[in-house]
Amino acid sequence: MKLIEENINILSMNKLHWIGEPKNNDISFNLYEKDPDKGDLIEVNNQIIYLKNSFDATFLPNVLKKELIFAIGLYSVSELKQLIQSMSKESFLIIIEPSFSFFNHVLNEEELSFIQFSNVILFADDLSSMPMFLERMFSTSLIFYLKNIKFYFTTYYRDFDVDSCILVVKQIKEVAQYKTTLYGNSVDDSLLGFKQNMLNVKNLARSKDVSQLKDLFKDMPAIVVAAGPSLNKNIKELRKFIGKAVIVAVDTIADRLCKEGIVPDFICSIERGELTYSYFYKDKSYPSEVTLVAPLLVYPEIFEEFKGEVIIPIRENVGEYNWLKEMLNLTQDNSISIGLSCAHIAFGFAEHLGASPIVLVGQDLAYGNSLAETHASNTIYDQKPISADGVAKKVFTKGYSGGDVATTDTWNAFRNWFETEIYTKQLNVINATEGGALINHTSQMSLKEVYDQYCGPSSYLLNVSQELKGINNYSVDINQIKNSLKGELGNFKEKEMKLKKQLRNLQQLVIHKQRSQSQLLKSLKILEKTDVLFGELMSNWLLRHNLQAVLITSVWRLFEIEQFLSADNLSKNREIQIEFVKTSLLVLSEIITVLENQLEIE
Repeated sequence: MKLIEENINILSMNKLHWIGEPKNNDISFNLYEKDPDKGDLIEVNNQIIYLKNSFDATFLPNVLKKELIFAIGLYSVSELKQLIQSMSKESFLIIIEPSFSFFNHVLNEEELSFIQFSNVILFADDLSSMPMFLERMFSTSLIFYLKNIKFYFTTYYRDFDVDSCILVVKQIKEVAQYKTTLYGNSVDDSLLGFKQNMLNVKNLARSKDVSQLKDLFKDMPAIVVAAGPSLNKNIKELRKFIGKAVIVAVDTIADRLCKEGIVPDFICSIERGELTYSYFYKDKSYPSEVTLVAPLLVYPEIFEEFKGEVIIPIRENVGEYNWLKEMLNLTQDNSISIGLSCAHIAFGFAEHLGASPIVLVGQDLAYGNSLAETHASNTIYDQKPISADGVAKKVFTKGYSGGDVATTDTWNAFRNWFETEIYTKQLNVINATEGGALINHTSQMSLKEVYDQYCGPSSYLLNVSQELKGINNYSVDINQIKNSLKGELGNFKEKEMKLKKQLRNLQQLVIHKQRSQSQLLKSLKILEKTDVLFGELMSNWLLRHNLQAVLITSVWRLFEIEQFLSADNLSKNREIQIEFVKTSLLVLSEIITVLENQLEIE
């Protein structure tokens, strides 16, 4: 078998590898000779250099820790082999090769058996695709390695292409920040969301059945209107889209749109706090043809005081809502992608409707002309601007019109969500913001161009509110819900008793430095009982969701402990476990109380 065939077989064994296609702008590469003293004589982009691959001795993995090591460069095979030999068997090595020319050379000329280990993953593609690869990686158990990331730069990249190294590090840190934000809600925040979910369950009977909305406006244009500063320049263009496209607006801009005579078909909310209610709904009366789209967790008065139609989608791929669907016996496609922000729920709803193209307007995800300009004018933020603390924490990203624009880590996380959603689902999305941050995987057009291409005189006339009248509400069986909740209540009380018993065992466990190896092993057996309880907690969608922040934090702390048996390491493990079990008991107690109160409601 030829070497390249063997290498292809090796690469095909691991589905986590990401191999792209050759790009026109890739570097040119030629190998002229191999000299054991001087190194390889190579030509890269018409520059001839001697490349003597040598391991960077200033970098050494910690063989006693679980680490996630990113190595930039596949060409230096000897360096990569040395990395693998020196790292822990429980660590992961991700090899990043931005040049298809280098990848193709190694594929044909080097033996790649060192990549056959399951903890070695290869990315060989243009760096523009790396955020999507990282999103996939950090959606696995590698999320637990985020606090133990290390970087290794092979000889060519550290000596001749530092820019690629900088870009790789920046992208990894950006996606890691986004994933940390995604999973990082505090326990208190998660419990508040659960309480409001249960308070609002009664409103489901009033909501249109989201499963019946699937593809309701298939292949019709939808305009998703956010409140970024750039909206000031093209908001007048939106009037022409009335009746020509589905208009989905975030709550921040809804009042201004109505005052401008641009009545949106849908207003979207996501924030659970009272401020959203007081800013955008209290003492406001939206036209009757406007429909509210919001998940169950929003502030209860929003549902109670909104006079028009209501749509309550279930959040897609979130543990608490998986649990809720089981409790409510919702078996159809009632879920949408909601993400992190109000603009995300507007986008996810347009996607669920089957709209195409989805057109982004006012989606700056960046500051305007100054750090004080965070939103379009004539919104609540004219009177109540973003605090100076938020404004001060700026970073930079690529701009819609080229160059860099000032943004924040939070807005970058929002942008990453859009890019992942668009890329993963291969959506037709036009960014007609005409300013702000560049959103990858979208095409850019002015709002006027969008109208001319998709909403001209011959386009279909839409009456969204009329179409909604033919959609049924959710069919909700209150007795069935209560029986399901009673069963869960008994299950949670049983878990509570087990946790209390393990907490006593952990608190009574004394680990002396003078203990023998056999005594340390006995202590380890007691600590391992928490692992069994941990598995039981994680098997329940509701508990998994409400404990995910403390779970991830606990695992990050455990990964900081070196992996060898000692009294000191066991003591550190014990303290982390005690904190985790105490927090789990707190969460269980709150959930039990909420369910008991819910069952008392007639």
